[in-house]
Amino acid sequence: MKQKKIRLAVLVFSVLLLGFGVPVYGERAVGSGFLPGKTVWQPVAGEICVSLPMAHFRQQTIRLWWSDREHKYYLFLPSFWQEGDSLKVWTVDGSSLLLDGSRLASGRTDALREGLHTLEIGGECFELEVMASGRIPALFVELENGKREALTQEPYERQDGGILMLVNSEGRVETEGAMDNLRVRGNTSADWVKKPYQVTMSQAVDFLNMGGADTWNLLSNWSDKTLLRNKITYDMAARAGMAYAPESGFVDLYLNGSYEGCYQLCEKVEIGKNRVDIRNLEDYTLYEPKQEEKDLDALAVITKEDPQKGGVQTLENGIHLRGYDTQVGTDDLTGGYLLEIERPSRIYASASFFITKGGQPVTVKRPKYADKAQVAYIAAKWQAFEDALFSPDGVNPGTGVPYTQYIDGESFVKKYLVEEIVRNYDASSTSQYFYKDTDHADCRIYAGPVWDYDMSLGNPIMSPLTNQHYISSVSPYGLFAALPMDEFSIWYRMYEHEDFREEAARVYTETFLPILKELEAGELQKMAACLEDAALADGVRWERNKGVDRVSRVQEYQNSVQILQEFLTTREGYLTGLWRDGRESKKVYLDGGDADLYISYVEGLVGDVLEEPLAPEKEGYTFVRWLNGYTKEPYDFTKPYDGSDLYFVAQYRSDADGSILTAGEEP
Repeated sequence: MKQKKIRLAVLVFSVLLLGFGVPVYGERAVGSGFLPGKTVWQPVAGEICVSLPMAHFRQQTIRLWWSDREHKYYLFLPSFWQEGDSLKVWTVDGSSLLLDGSRLASGRTDALREGLHTLEIGGECFELEVMASGRIPALFVELENGKREALTQEPYERQDGGILMLVNSEGRVETEGAMDNLRVRGNTSADWVKKPYQVTMSQAVDFLNMGGADTWNLLSNWSDKTLLRNKITYDMAARAGMAYAPESGFVDLYLNGSYEGCYQLCEKVEIGKNRVDIRNLEDYTLYEPKQEEKDLDALAVITKEDPQKGGVQTLENGIHLRGYDTQVGTDDLTGGYLLEIERPSRIYASASFFITKGGQPVTVKRPKYADKAQVAYIAAKWQAFEDALFSPDGVNPGTGVPYTQYIDGESFVKKYLVEEIVRNYDASSTSQYFYKDTDHADCRIYAGPVWDYDMSLGNPIMSPLTNQHYISSVSPYGLFAALPMDEFSIWYRMYEHEDFREEAARVYTETFLPILKELEAGELQKMAACLEDAALADGVRWERNKGVDRVSRVQEYQNSVQILQEFLTTREGYLTGLWRDGRESKKVYLDGGDADLYISYVEGLVGDVLEEPLAPEKEGYTFVRWLNGYTKEPYDFTKPYDGSDLYFVAQYRSDADGSILTAGEEP
């Protein structure tokens, strides 16, 4: 009798708990729009959808992707899918579906597995390939159908509203909530077929334990077949002790149920509690921009045609700036500011900026619409630093203050080393961030956070035609960030000073070299192995991986990782020889005659073999080999360079008669 009462009590309690829990949880799910049939977007005629189970009796609907190139369907499944799961495959119009020749009862099947299937739709047969992701979360973003269509149409405009849900590899919802807006972000990367995005949540959320914030970036990494270069660099900066290095993690992005590839969910470079944690002058600056000021691209055109129309002022000290007549709610203009070095061609599209006397364009990222007095203050601060940096002895000739007192030396050394190690193409021109807090907190300028490295670390997409001033951006040899790309190249000017060079060598040896050694010893390969399945699906979705089956796709991805591994290892060897071992590095210049040369020299350590230069192109001739310019003998690139005077001369063969021509000689 007693046992019956206990069982009855347990049963009553369970019923009550179920009755209470389901409505509460159901309300949360319905409010977020993730119960079946309650999505923001709606499938349209002709689409094939799959509903798959998640934890806690929830489901998520995704869509099959049609490849025009291969004329077949793909189903890209998130990591929480398990082989044997019961899935529902359906169409809007209710077309009959057969999977591998078997009709789907009520559209349901548990026979899906990775690999090839046949899918018959209304009597027409298609090939279907199923690909499953690795152990990374899935990010489901939902917009109204029309907003989804408008999102990637130029000119790119933000789309307001929508909901978002992050689901881990066990199918449990980790984060969900309403979005304020979603937009395409970036400069060059915005023009790629795989778009990067910025998502702004309606309230602060914590993704992947990175800390609460309302604005997040989704990096597409389309230019990087490994998808790893940004992640490696951000993590290296963090491990080296650089403040506010962006935290990030990989996710599979589904936008309105459509698989968009593997993305890097990343902190935005901005001032904030869990970002660049300094005082934000934006909070004390009130300004409502005019309509023409909101359209920064149009403002840039106006400014180039007539700087006065674009609101650009020229101060007595020679600084050019754009600021506004705002309402400033503080007398302390000393900070905080977030700055970015920008290219001259882009600077006029910035809301607030200044251009130094030396020609360095600097965007004032925050405050965005900065008061004229604020821009003038931070511009004068930067100019004083520049005047000291550009002087031969590193001392400001007007104030007698050395450049080291205007900046936090440790952050500048580490920022330079990051740029140099990864051989960042943008090191002297853009995506270079700096910040300054109030003088009460710290009167110095800090370098960082790091940002934007997908086209660094020897990325083959940059080779061979992409270079700066005929200097290879993908070679692992020679200095790059420290070269004089422009008259105002900050890292070049820093490296000219002996004290900076010595400190860079010390910090590299003590801090960065152990990190690089760990990457070489297997850490990079472990990262690649964890991401491989997601990268394979991404490569197929965006047609960056041309393999026709899993074996060939894996091989292609691993080849891309190997290129990255070899660059990193060779780059470390060169910099270690230069900075730790004190070995001599020499440039060997090239003479290609009137041919098109991609680079003007190669550089290497004495005692190591030299990198063989790219073959030049000469109309009517085929390149044969490089000769020692002094002896006119073929140069052996397998032998170590002894450091003697040397330059290379190109030798060609005539396409017409086979005769040999050496650069500089008359044909």
